[in-house]
Amino acid sequence: MKHIIIFLSCCIFSFGIDAEGFGKNYYELKPEEKRMVFFAKMNEMFDISFQGIEQERSFALAFLNESAKNAFRISNQKALERLIELKNKYRIENLFDISEYKKRIQKIPKSMGIAQALVESATGTSRFAREANNLFGEWTWGDKGLIPKKRQSNKKHKIKIFDNLQESVDSYVLNLNRHYSYQNFRELRADFLKKGKNISGLEAIKVLNSYSELKGDYIKLISNIIKQYKLEKYDSMDNFSL
Repeated sequence: MKHIIIFLSCCIFSFGIDAEGFGKNYYELKPEEKRMVFFAKMNEMFDISFQGIEQERSFALAFLNESAKNAFRISNQKALERLIELKNKYRIENLFDISEYKKRIQKIPKSMGIAQALVESATGTSRFAREANNLFGEWTWGDKGLIPKKRQSNKKHKIKIFDNLQESVDSYVLNLNRHYSYQNFRELRADFLKKGKNISGLEAIKVLNSYSELKGDYIKLISNIIKQYKLEKYDSMDNFSL
């Protein structure tokens, strides 16, 4: 368990951030203090997501590069099954298309993710965040889910329930890396990487028109939050090269 220390006017308030949430004292904090903890926790969870992505990417590229040397005559059945799992997970059409693995098994700008989570979860205080560990408002049409109180009568979607907050972050990153609605984001990210640059949150959010029904207004909102709280400082990490 990590600890966040917040300096108040007269004293220091320290509390734990556990794996299941933002900590038992989180909801007692003032808005500014709550944001500090929220940003720290989100940054930590994105790092964990990226570690998993790095492991998946390293395996896929190593396996494909080695297999290419042998004209894809594969003897390691377990490794092949693992590659097939990744193909299905990231919805890659061609099992041996290494360029697509490079494009999809990739990091996303933290600043954009943190800003979206802040909006979608009301800084982690929304019903969906507290009851479903859902930080990004992801929907589901399965049996397991929360029914939105304001859902229209002709709608059938539910709010997806996660076992913990980390699962919600992992799902958000995966969604951007594989869903057809975010192909423009992946293409733009690839264009930046080809030029030896990392895509920023302010650039990335411009092509996420499909994320919210608010369209352009949503993009402006997320952009303003990134700027207001200087979230692009979290984008300093290096993406994987193409």
